[in-house]
Order: sequence, then C-alpha cells, then structure tokens
Amino acid sequence: MTDVRYVGLVLPVSDEAHVDGARRAVMREAQRLTQDETLLGRIALVVQEAARNLVVHAGHGELYVSYDTQAFDILAVDSGPGMTNVAQCLSDHYSTRGTMGAGLGAIRRLSDQFDIHSLPGKGTVVFARFLLRPAAPMPLVSAAVCTVYPGEEVCGDAWAVKGNRAMLCDGLGHGVSAHLVSDRARQLFLAHEPDLPLTQLMEQVHRALGSTRGGAMAVAEVLPEARQLNFCGIGNIAGLLVADRSRGLVSNNGTIGYKAGRIQSYSYPWDESSLLIMSSDGITSRCTPEGYPGLLSRHPAVIAAVLHRDYKRLTDDATLLVLKHA
Repeated sequence: MTDVRYVGLVLPVSDEAHVDGARRAVMREAQRLTQDETLLGRIALVVQEAARNLVVHAGHGELYVSYDTQAFDILAVDSGPGMTNVAQCLSDHYSTRGTMGAGLGAIRRLSDQFDIHSLPGKGTVVFARFLLRPAAPMPLVSAAVCTVYPGEEVCGDAWAVKGNRAMLCDGLGHGVSAHLVSDRARQLFLAHEPDLPLTQLMEQVHRALGSTRGGAMAVAEVLPEARQLNFCGIGNIAGLLVADRSRGLVSNNGTIGYKAGRIQSYSYPWDESSLLIMSSDGITSRCTPEGYPGLLSRHPAVIAAVLHRDYKRLTDDATLLVLKHA
C-alpha cells in the first residue's frame, strides 16, 4: 500500500511568472531523489504544463508535490470553470484558448500514472505520478492531502499507512508543539506489530504522549477476507465509510495523551466497492463525496484533493486521507 505524504511542496500559481518558479522548486526536490535525466526531463515538462494550465484555464490554483521512496507525485488543483468533456480536452490539438492543445495529453503520456477529475463550475484536479522504482501491485491503495495552517512552518497533523491499517493524528493547536504530538504518534504507529489490536495500539500511543499537549487520533483496519472495517478513535478525527450509503464512524471522547475514557473499537461492513475517508478538524464536518459524479472511481489522490479543496478550513492544519481497493 502506498504511503505518500502530501506535506511537501504547496506552490500557489496565479501568474505566468509563477510557472518557471514552480518548475525550479519542483526540480530541486526531484534531483534529490534521482539523477535519471530522462525522468527529470519528464517531470519538468509535466510541471511546466500543469502550472501553465492553472494560469491559462483556471486563473489560479495550486501544485501539490510529494514523494516517498517509490514515487514522485504532482497534483494540480484549481476551482476554475472545469471541463464539460474531459475526454475531448485530453485529445491532442484540442484547445479552448487558442493554444497548441498539447497540455493534458502531454501530461498523460509523460506520467507513469495519470488521473483527472473535472466538473463544470467546480474545477479540476490533475494527478501525475512518476515511479522512482518498480512497485508491486497492492490490493489497497491510499493517499492524503495534508496542508499547514497558514503562516506555520510545520504541520500539526500527521498520517501514515502500514499494511492494511491507516492512522491520522491532529496535535492540539498548530505549529511546533502540535507537530511533536502528531509526528510521535506516526512513529509509534509505524513501529507497532501488525497483529496488535487497535485498542491496545491506541492505549500505547495514549500513554506515550502523556508528556505532550495531546491531540486527536484515529486508526482504521481493513480486513477484506472478513469483509470488515475496524475503526478506533479518540477525539475529533472524522471517519466516513462510503459504500451503498455513507455513514460516519464512531470515535471515543477524550484527548489522546491527556484524558481518555474507555477506548473501544467499532466494526463496520466492508467490500471491494467501499471507500474510507479520514479527516482532521481542518476539514469541515459537511465533507462528503456526494455531488461529484465519477469521483469515487478515481485515484485516492484525486479524491482526497477534490474534497480537501472544497472542504478545508483556512484556520487550521487540514488533512484528508482516502483508502480504497485498487
């Protein structure tokens, strides 16, 4: 299962002058990971096209850049006019603005993985992934978009995926103190034994965070053969299970690392069409994938980016994680 953290570069693009700046910033990150000139050239072209599309077609937007040891990901996110016919816009030489019409088609060809979602009046999200090394197919795929409270240098949220388990932690407040909470929770999650019950994992993290300001945290576990999802949370990490209908997942009251009552895990039915959304309170409680035709079939990174774009608060760190079957 992919564990790509969307807390790397967040690059606003609203002017032609920002396009080259975005390309240079992305290339500095990419060159730390690979010296493959062909791969670097592909990344540079995709960033250039994606950033320019934000200016020309949407007026402004953001590039999210992240990576792990296996992949380098680029998300181009805007709230512009969107597209009425995505397939037509992907074809070469089609343009709505008198350009050469090679942008989206070129991005798709140059990427190892590509996905897109666009709705008229709501905007567009474009996802491009570049493989740094071969990756084995996984039964479950995940991604998250995680952004920092404006003006802070570090994020008070952290997330991770390990095997068939996912976690999200939101340190109380924001800034360095909140980051210390969530980062420590993430380290403990990644170090835990895979057969440890979720309630015991949460109890261990609760005790280990006793010297911190605490926060909210949830862990989820998908058991495909048992057709079951287990969820255990403390505090206001929101869990949403999307299947034949959407249902909110139950968390326990309290603050992890400070005060918690009885820690319980709750089970829900799961099948190959199910999808899990977890979010910190930097995402509004109204968050739902309803009203976005075709979105649930898209890559988790696209789903996360669309919902994060439309439901994030501007007054907190904001993280939204999506997990589904490949």
